[in-house]
Amino acid sequence: MRAPRLTTSFAVALVAVAAVADASDLAGRVTLGIRTGDPVTVAASLERGPRLDDETRLIVAWTAALEGSAVATTAAAVRRSGATPWLRVELETPAPVLDHLARLETELAGLAGIAAAAGDGAWVQAVWRPETGTPTAADRAYLFKRAAVAVTGAAPGVGFTAGPLPPDPGGLAALYAEEVAAYLDVLVLAPEDLRPEVTAALAELDPGKPLVVDGVPGPREGSPVAAMAAAAAAGASVVLVEEPPAGSVDPAPLVVAARELAGQLVHDPYSVPSGAEAAWVFVREDLGLRVVAVGPSDGSRLRLVFADPLLRAPELVDPATGEARTLTGVHRGDGYVVVVDPAPELALLRLERAPLPEGEGFEEAIDVGGDRQMPVEEILRRLQAFEDDQDRRLEHYRAKRTMDLRFQGQQGSIDATYAGRVFVSDEGLDWVWSEFYIGGVKWRSRKLPKVPLIQPEKVGSLPVEIRLEKDYDYRLRGADVVDGRDCWVVDFQPVAVPAGESRYQGTVWVDREVYARVRTRAVQVGLAGDVLSNEETYFFSPVDAAGAPAAWRPDSFILPLRISGQQVFTVFNATLPVEIDNRLSELLINDDGFEDERAAALASEATMVRDTADGLRYLDKTPSGERVVEEEFDSSRLFMVGGVFWDESVDTPIPAIGVDYIDLDFKDSGAQLNVFFAGLLLAANISDPDFLGSRWNAGASVNGLFFEADDELYRDGEVVPEETVSRRTGSVNVFAGRPFADFF
Repeated sequence: MRAPRLTTSFAVALVAVAAVADASDLAGRVTLGIRTGDPVTVAASLERGPRLDDETRLIVAWTAALEGSAVATTAAAVRRSGATPWLRVELETPAPVLDHLARLETELAGLAGIAAAAGDGAWVQAVWRPETGTPTAADRAYLFKRAAVAVTGAAPGVGFTAGPLPPDPGGLAALYAEEVAAYLDVLVLAPEDLRPEVTAALAELDPGKPLVVDGVPGPREGSPVAAMAAAAAAGASVVLVEEPPAGSVDPAPLVVAARELAGQLVHDPYSVPSGAEAAWVFVREDLGLRVVAVGPSDGSRLRLVFADPLLRAPELVDPATGEARTLTGVHRGDGYVVVVDPAPELALLRLERAPLPEGEGFEEAIDVGGDRQMPVEEILRRLQAFEDDQDRRLEHYRAKRTMDLRFQGQQGSIDATYAGRVFVSDEGLDWVWSEFYIGGVKWRSRKLPKVPLIQPEKVGSLPVEIRLEKDYDYRLRGADVVDGRDCWVVDFQPVAVPAGESRYQGTVWVDREVYARVRTRAVQVGLAGDVLSNEETYFFSPVDAAGAPAAWRPDSFILPLRISGQQVFTVFNATLPVEIDNRLSELLINDDGFEDERAAALASEATMVRDTADGLRYLDKTPSGERVVEEEFDSSRLFMVGGVFWDESVDTPIPAIGVDYIDLDFKDSGAQLNVFFAGLLLAANISDPDFLGSRWNAGASVNGLFFEADDELYRDGEVVPEETVSRRTGSVNVFAGRPFADFF
């Protein structure tokens, strides 16, 4: 469920204001694999031998259908064989993606289900083949990010990648400009794109990330190890060979090659021997060599000449069984000669390197210490993944929402409280105002009065959201303990605030274990109109489905049960600070009674509001009983007023009968008008809180008493009649002001 966001927006009553797949496990080694259309058969062949040991990595990759009905059993079969499951999932959402979000959400839900079924240690590769349209770099980045958090949220122990990536440095630069690096655990290229200029661009854009070659063509006959060795020598850490359409690749040579290339090793172009049609050399951490060499096509002997005189103990490994036999090697001058007679089509050799004489060589001491400072991009991905998974688990919830308001006027403060059931689902947020307190006194009428809703404008782009365009910059400030939880502290601020829009800036505290929010504090910037300032702080707590406190775990529901804030409004040329506190209680998540209680609330006569794209709006009840969002709210009110005016300046009480007219959007201009006229009394005020589209607040007021009042002079306690002054008073005032800083 993409749950609507609970905010501190409120109504101002006029009466009141009066096991994890780890990419590092693939780095610094060569991992082989097979891309097949029948993973179960390949897994069965692997179980027959030669068997994979605990140190050997072999990947079995296949294309999984989005419904994923057989994913769990297939992945289990592959895992039993000792291999690692690699699931390629094809997405067909048309481009541009923002025009087809519903289709994308459906496919991402299927992708998340596949990841959950695949189980820890598996890999998921999203392959985007849009049904129509040509995707841009921004489209690709958006889809890759959304797919990454869907997979990681559903299965934190599953690795994610996407691709193949663009085949040219320019396309890669455009993609990485969209900040996708943190969302790809490994990098995938098509075999034909494994070129020096492409690998060099990736090494610069995403240094240290393992490179995967997806689908090296497998030969119809013979071993695919030579093609895989060539790809590994070109910079690939993972090489997936594709089964030919009319045949199958024997997994036995792959198992043997994977076993021989296991452990930490790198391609060594300086040790390549002469004498073979082609050869690739990999050096191990013990400085021993593993050599893949193509023998003569006529089957004659293979004579390999190495330039390194320290090599020794050559062995030839049988590619079908993994058994090794000793070869004879001869030192000649500054080289070492190994002869294989007769020569196989493909030779897989082991060689040792003699230790250097004492005093030669080098020593290197490495001191590693301190906590790893996680990049802020990785923190954001994990936070997004948690929230994506929670959104998918959270179908709906209902609770009692209580909002306490304190208006800080010039003559003191006034407290008000709105309370009632709130219903949150994919359809939005509906809130029943069943209780209203003013100054601690409960409103006795069953129906609450409809008052103008003064609230901050809605922010369309929220921090931490995945969006097509970059709206926020993030900075990792460090770590801290908040509410008893170890947290990463991430500051955010808008890249820019477009004209006519607003953004947030502030801080989010992210749990270092669960990667859920613990607290978020944000100040709204770019405000316009009658809202001068808005600050909100969200306090998150883990609960179970019944709303009871729960442990901080990935399967708990971690929701903002309290939101506090402070806002400053301008009303009739005066500032009105308001303190706000929202709390959720009596929480029920995904319960069966949600729809029934919500339907009963909609059918009742209670005052209800809905959170829309434009903020809170009343849900009016039509004569047929249907609830509809009130599109146009009458911002004006006309009150009859009556009473008397009397003080010692007049001889008798003066009747005061008239009207009080209030309009918070006078003639749809955004100006605020208040006219109080009661016969001989006048008080009028007009204010434009966004004068000429600026942040200037300009206005004027007129006040008058249209009757004579006597100011009497006393001397020695006695009235001096001849010095009595009769007056009629009036005043005109003009105001102009501008806010600066957040609350000043």
